[in-house]
Amino acid sequence: MTDLQWGLTHTSFMDIAGLHLLFTPTTGSGHKRRAAVTGLHTQPLSLLLMAADVNPTVFDLSLLLPGIPPADLRP
Repeated sequence: MTDLQWGLTHTSFMDIAGLHLLFTPTTGSGHKRRAAVTGLHTQPLSLLLMAADVNPTVFDLSLLLPGIPPADLRP
């Protein structure tokens, strides 16, 4: 497993391509990775929350943000 931390301090805008990049479950070699996101600004955070609300199994915030329970354990 590979650990990856996305530092988004200088990212003020994100679109669907950014979501797919953050939630891609494998690296190019096919190994699973564990990722975390730091430095979220308002717009990228809003996009992540909206995506998780619309499709929580695909955009499971517990995969990126420490302390967030998995989608199947949230009310």
